Amino acid sequence: MIKEFALDPEAITSSYREFCYFTEKFGVSQGRVISAFPRKWRKMVCESALREHQGKVEFSRIVERLNKLGGDIVFDTGRPSGDGSQAWIDRALAEHARRPFAAIISATAVDHPDVLQKDEIDEENPRFRSARQRAVPRTAKALVGCAGFLIRHARIIKIVDPHFDLAKPRYLRPLEQIASLLQGNQVTVEIHRSDEIAEDELIRRFQQYAALLPAGVKMQLHLYEKTQMHNRFILTERGGLIYGVGLCDNEDGGGAPDEEVILMETEIRDARWNHYSKTLPVASWP
Repeated sequence: MIKEFALDPEAITSSYREFCYFTEKFGVSQGRVISAFPRKWRKMVCESALREHQGKVEFSRIVERLNKLGGDIVFDTGRPSGDGSQAWIDRALAEHARRPFAAIISATAVDHPDVLQKDEIDEENPRFRSARQRAVPRTAKALVGCAGFLIRHARIIKIVDPHFDLAKPRYLRPLEQIASLLQGNQVTVEIHRSDEIAEDELIRRFQQYAALLPAGVKMQLHLYEKTQMHNRFILTERGGLIYGVGLCDNEDGGGAPDEEVILMETEIRDARWNHYSKTLPVASWP
Protein backbone atom coordinates (compact mmCIF):
# COMPACT_ATOMS: atom_id res chain seq x y z
CA MET A 1 0.00 0.00 0.00
CA ILE A 2 3.02 2.29 0.30
CA LYS A 3 4.97 3.53 -2.73
CA GLU A 4 8.61 4.62 -2.48
CA PHE A 5 9.64 7.38 -4.90
CA ALA A 6 13.07 8.69 -5.81
CA LEU A 7 12.67 12.48 -5.82
CA ASP A 8 15.16 14.73 -7.60
CA PRO A 9 16.30 17.41 -5.10
CA GLU A 10 16.27 19.98 -7.91
CA ALA A 11 12.63 19.21 -8.68
CA ILE A 12 11.33 20.81 -5.49
CA THR A 13 13.46 23.89 -4.74
CA SER A 14 12.47 26.54 -7.28
CA SER A 15 10.23 28.10 -4.62
CA TYR A 16 8.96 27.52 -1.10
CA ARG A 17 5.47 27.00 -2.51
CA GLU A 18 6.76 24.29 -4.85
CA PHE A 19 8.62 22.61 -1.99
CA CYS A 20 5.43 22.49 0.08
CA TYR A 21 3.33 21.34 -2.89
CA PHE A 22 5.50 18.27 -3.37
CA THR A 23 6.38 17.31 0.18
CA GLU A 24 2.79 17.57 1.41
CA LYS A 25 1.92 14.71 -0.92
CA PHE A 26 4.25 12.31 0.91
CA GLY A 27 4.14 10.40 4.16
CA VAL A 28 3.24 6.86 5.19
CA SER A 29 -0.31 8.01 5.91
CA GLN A 30 -0.49 9.25 2.29
CA GLY A 31 0.62 5.89 0.90
CA ARG A 32 3.76 7.50 -0.59
CA VAL A 33 7.23 8.16 0.80
CA ILE A 34 10.31 9.98 -0.49
CA SER A 35 13.24 7.62 -0.62
CA ALA A 36 16.24 8.78 1.43
CA PHE A 37 18.29 8.27 -1.72
CA PRO A 38 21.05 9.02 -1.77
CA ARG A 39 21.74 9.05 1.95
CA LYS A 40 22.66 12.72 1.73
CA TRP A 41 19.35 13.56 0.03
CA ARG A 42 18.50 16.27 2.56
CA LYS A 43 21.92 17.88 2.07
CA MET A 44 21.39 17.84 -1.71
CA VAL A 45 18.04 19.60 -1.25
CA CYS A 46 19.76 22.29 0.84
CA GLU A 47 22.47 22.75 -1.78
CA SER A 48 19.91 23.04 -4.57
CA ALA A 49 17.87 25.56 -2.57
CA LEU A 50 21.02 27.57 -1.83
CA ARG A 51 21.87 27.79 -5.53
CA GLU A 52 18.36 29.03 -6.26
CA HIS A 53 17.86 31.39 -3.31
CA GLN A 54 21.18 32.34 -1.74
CA GLY A 55 20.76 35.35 0.53
CA LYS A 56 16.95 35.21 0.35
CA VAL A 57 14.30 34.38 2.93
CA GLU A 58 13.03 31.69 0.55
CA PHE A 59 16.12 29.59 1.30
CA SER A 60 15.67 29.65 5.06
CA ARG A 61 11.97 28.82 4.72
CA ILE A 62 12.73 25.77 2.59
CA VAL A 63 15.43 24.57 5.01
CA GLU A 64 13.14 25.07 8.00
CA ARG A 65 10.40 23.05 6.31
CA LEU A 66 12.89 20.37 5.23
CA ASN A 67 14.06 19.92 8.81
CA LYS A 68 10.49 19.21 9.88
CA LEU A 69 10.08 16.28 7.48
CA GLY A 70 10.04 13.16 9.63
CA GLY A 71 11.24 9.64 8.92
CA ASP A 72 7.73 8.70 7.85
CA ILE A 73 8.08 11.14 4.93
CA VAL A 74 11.76 10.90 3.94
CA PHE A 75 12.03 7.16 4.42
CA ASP A 76 15.35 5.36 4.79
CA THR A 77 15.14 1.86 3.31
CA GLY A 78 18.88 1.23 3.49
CA ARG A 79 19.63 1.84 -0.16
CA PRO A 80 23.29 2.49 -1.11
CA SER A 81 24.03 5.97 -2.42
CA GLY A 82 25.61 4.92 -5.70
CA ASP A 83 28.44 6.67 -7.53
CA GLY A 84 28.74 10.16 -6.08
CA SER A 85 30.54 11.41 -9.19
CA GLN A 86 27.41 10.85 -11.29
CA ALA A 87 24.42 13.14 -11.72
CA TRP A 88 21.49 12.39 -9.41
CA ILE A 89 19.30 11.05 -12.22
CA ASP A 90 22.00 8.59 -13.35
CA ARG A 91 22.43 7.34 -9.81
CA ALA A 92 18.67 6.98 -9.41
CA LEU A 93 18.34 5.02 -12.65
CA ALA A 94 21.17 2.69 -11.61
CA GLU A 95 19.54 2.08 -8.23
CA HIS A 96 16.15 1.62 -9.91
CA ALA A 97 17.64 -1.13 -12.07
CA ARG A 98 18.98 -2.83 -8.94
CA ARG A 99 15.87 -2.42 -6.76
CA PRO A 100 12.96 -0.60 -8.39
CA PHE A 101 11.29 2.49 -6.99
CA ALA A 102 7.58 3.03 -7.62
CA ALA A 103 8.86 5.74 -9.98
CA ILE A 104 11.58 8.38 -10.29
CA ILE A 105 10.49 12.02 -10.20
CA SER A 106 12.89 14.19 -12.19
CA ALA A 107 13.37 17.93 -12.58
CA THR A 108 13.91 17.48 -16.32
CA ALA A 109 12.54 15.24 -19.06
CA VAL A 110 14.15 11.79 -19.25
CA ASP A 111 13.35 9.17 -21.87
CA HIS A 112 12.55 6.30 -19.51
CA PRO A 113 9.14 4.70 -18.83
CA ASP A 114 9.61 4.83 -15.05
CA VAL A 115 10.65 8.49 -14.86
CA LEU A 116 8.01 11.14 -14.24
CA GLN A 117 8.77 14.78 -14.90
CA LYS A 118 7.78 16.97 -11.96
CA ASP A 119 5.05 18.65 -14.02
CA GLU A 120 3.30 15.27 -14.36
CA ILE A 121 2.77 14.87 -10.62
CA ASP A 122 -0.86 14.96 -9.53
CA GLU A 123 -3.41 12.57 -8.05
CA GLU A 124 -4.75 11.67 -11.50
CA ASN A 125 -1.45 10.12 -12.61
CA PRO A 126 -1.79 6.33 -12.07
CA ARG A 127 1.93 5.97 -11.37
CA PHE A 128 1.69 8.54 -8.59
CA ARG A 129 -1.77 7.73 -7.25
CA SER A 130 -1.86 5.84 -3.95
CA ALA A 131 -4.45 3.81 -2.03
CA ARG A 132 -4.89 4.65 1.65
CA GLN A 133 -7.63 2.06 2.09
CA ARG A 134 -7.85 -1.33 0.47
CA ALA A 135 -10.18 -4.33 0.50
CA VAL A 136 -8.17 -7.57 0.34
CA PRO A 137 -8.94 -11.28 0.59
CA ARG A 138 -8.36 -12.63 4.08
CA THR A 139 -5.32 -14.71 3.24
CA ALA A 140 -2.19 -14.44 5.38
CA LYS A 141 -0.21 -13.20 2.39
CA ALA A 142 -2.70 -10.46 1.49
CA LEU A 143 -3.25 -9.29 5.08
CA VAL A 144 0.45 -8.99 5.84
CA GLY A 145 1.28 -7.75 2.35
CA CYS A 146 -0.55 -4.49 3.04
CA ALA A 147 1.97 -3.79 5.81
CA GLY A 148 4.95 -5.39 4.07
CA PHE A 149 6.82 -2.16 3.34
CA LEU A 150 6.63 -1.06 6.99
CA ILE A 151 7.41 -4.52 8.36
CA ARG A 152 10.57 -4.96 6.28
CA HIS A 153 12.00 -1.68 7.58
CA ALA A 154 10.87 -1.85 11.22
CA ARG A 155 12.77 -2.45 14.43
CA ILE A 156 9.63 -2.83 16.54
CA ILE A 157 6.35 -4.31 15.27
CA LYS A 158 3.28 -4.16 17.49
CA ILE A 159 0.51 -6.61 16.58
CA VAL A 160 -2.64 -5.48 18.38
CA ASP A 161 -5.58 -7.89 18.36
CA PRO A 162 -7.55 -8.88 21.49
CA HIS A 163 -7.95 -12.47 20.27
CA PHE A 164 -4.50 -13.16 18.76
CA ASP A 165 -3.83 -16.82 19.58
CA LEU A 166 -1.00 -18.86 18.06
CA ALA A 167 -2.78 -22.10 18.96
CA LYS A 168 -5.19 -21.27 16.13
CA PRO A 169 -3.86 -21.63 12.56
CA ARG A 170 -5.74 -18.55 11.36
CA TYR A 171 -3.51 -16.41 13.62
CA LEU A 172 -0.37 -18.49 13.26
CA ARG A 173 -0.26 -18.17 9.46
CA PRO A 174 -0.14 -14.34 9.47
CA LEU A 175 2.67 -14.43 12.06
CA GLU A 176 4.59 -16.88 9.88
CA GLN A 177 4.08 -14.51 6.94
CA ILE A 178 5.44 -11.61 9.00
CA ALA A 179 8.42 -13.72 10.07
CA SER A 180 9.20 -14.48 6.41
CA LEU A 181 9.76 -10.74 5.82
CA LEU A 182 12.21 -10.40 8.71
CA GLN A 183 15.06 -12.66 7.63
CA GLY A 184 18.35 -11.13 8.80
CA ASN A 185 16.68 -8.25 10.66
CA GLN A 186 17.05 -7.34 14.33
CA VAL A 187 13.40 -6.87 15.26
CA THR A 188 11.10 -7.16 18.26
CA VAL A 189 7.58 -8.40 17.51
CA GLU A 190 5.18 -7.43 20.29
CA ILE A 191 1.84 -9.22 20.58
CA HIS A 192 -0.77 -7.12 22.41
CA ARG A 193 -3.93 -9.07 23.26
CA SER A 194 -6.60 -9.47 25.94
CA ASP A 195 -6.29 -11.52 29.12
CA GLU A 196 -9.51 -13.48 28.49
CA ILE A 197 -7.37 -16.65 28.58
CA ALA A 198 -5.28 -17.41 31.66
CA GLU A 199 -1.78 -15.92 31.50
CA ASP A 200 0.01 -19.24 32.10
CA GLU A 201 -1.94 -20.91 29.31
CA LEU A 202 -1.24 -18.09 26.85
CA ILE A 203 2.47 -18.21 27.65
CA ARG A 204 2.44 -21.98 27.06
CA ARG A 205 0.74 -21.54 23.68
CA PHE A 206 3.13 -18.82 22.52
CA GLN A 207 6.18 -20.71 23.79
CA GLN A 208 5.41 -23.59 21.43
CA TYR A 209 5.82 -21.35 18.40
CA ALA A 210 8.82 -19.27 19.45
CA ALA A 211 11.03 -21.55 17.35
CA LEU A 212 9.50 -20.22 14.11
CA LEU A 213 11.12 -16.83 14.70
CA PRO A 214 14.10 -16.07 12.42
CA ALA A 215 17.48 -15.45 14.02
CA GLY A 216 17.65 -11.95 15.49
CA VAL A 217 13.88 -11.66 15.97
CA LYS A 218 12.42 -11.43 19.48
CA MET A 219 8.78 -11.84 20.47
CA GLN A 220 6.97 -10.35 23.46
CA LEU A 221 3.50 -10.98 24.87
CA HIS A 222 1.58 -8.07 26.44
CA LEU A 223 -1.82 -8.55 28.11
CA TYR A 224 -4.71 -6.16 28.80
CA GLU A 225 -8.15 -6.35 30.31
CA LYS A 226 -10.59 -7.43 27.63
CA THR A 227 -12.67 -4.26 28.03
CA GLN A 228 -9.61 -2.10 27.17
CA MET A 229 -9.19 -3.55 23.69
CA HIS A 230 -11.23 -3.47 20.52
CA ASN A 231 -9.54 -2.25 17.33
CA ARG A 232 -6.87 -4.26 15.53
CA PHE A 233 -3.60 -2.75 14.30
CA ILE A 234 -0.15 -3.40 12.96
CA LEU A 235 2.06 -0.58 14.28
CA THR A 236 5.69 0.23 13.53
CA GLU A 237 7.91 3.20 14.39
CA ARG A 238 7.01 4.99 11.17
CA GLY A 239 3.44 4.02 10.41
CA GLY A 240 0.50 1.77 11.09
CA LEU A 241 -2.57 0.10 9.64
CA ILE A 242 -6.07 -0.60 10.95
CA TYR A 243 -7.62 -4.01 10.28
CA GLY A 244 -11.40 -4.17 10.45
CA VAL A 245 -11.95 -7.88 11.15
CA GLY A 246 -8.60 -8.73 12.70
CA LEU A 247 -5.14 -10.16 12.13
CA CYS A 248 -6.46 -13.62 11.37
CA ASP A 249 -6.94 -15.18 7.96
CA ASN A 250 -9.94 -17.03 6.54
CA GLU A 251 -8.01 -19.71 4.69
CA ASP A 252 -9.98 -22.46 6.47
CA GLY A 253 -13.31 -20.84 5.55
CA GLY A 254 -16.28 -20.04 7.72
CA GLY A 255 -15.60 -16.33 8.18
CA ALA A 256 -15.75 -13.06 6.30
CA PRO A 257 -13.95 -13.50 2.95
CA ASP A 258 -12.54 -9.96 2.77
CA GLU A 259 -10.77 -7.48 5.03
CA GLU A 260 -10.64 -3.69 4.90
CA VAL A 261 -7.21 -2.27 5.69
CA ILE A 262 -6.64 1.45 6.29
CA LEU A 263 -3.41 3.43 6.60
CA MET A 264 -3.42 5.35 9.88
CA GLU A 265 -3.09 9.12 10.07
CA THR A 266 0.16 10.10 11.79
CA GLU A 267 -1.45 11.59 14.90
CA ILE A 268 -3.65 8.51 15.42
CA ARG A 269 -0.72 6.14 14.93
CA ASP A 270 1.34 8.14 17.43
CA ALA A 271 -1.44 7.97 20.01
CA ARG A 272 -1.94 4.22 19.59
CA TRP A 273 1.83 3.63 19.62
CA ASN A 274 2.16 5.50 22.90
CA HIS A 275 -0.83 3.67 24.38
CA TYR A 276 0.67 0.27 23.56
CA SER A 277 4.12 1.23 24.86
CA LYS A 278 3.14 1.55 28.53
CA THR A 279 3.12 -2.09 29.62
CA LEU A 280 5.86 -4.59 30.39
CA PRO A 281 5.69 -7.98 28.65
CA VAL A 282 4.47 -10.98 30.64
CA ALA A 283 6.86 -13.13 28.59
CA SER A 284 9.62 -12.73 25.99
CA TRP A 285 11.29 -15.10 23.52
CA PRO A 286 14.08 -16.00 23.08
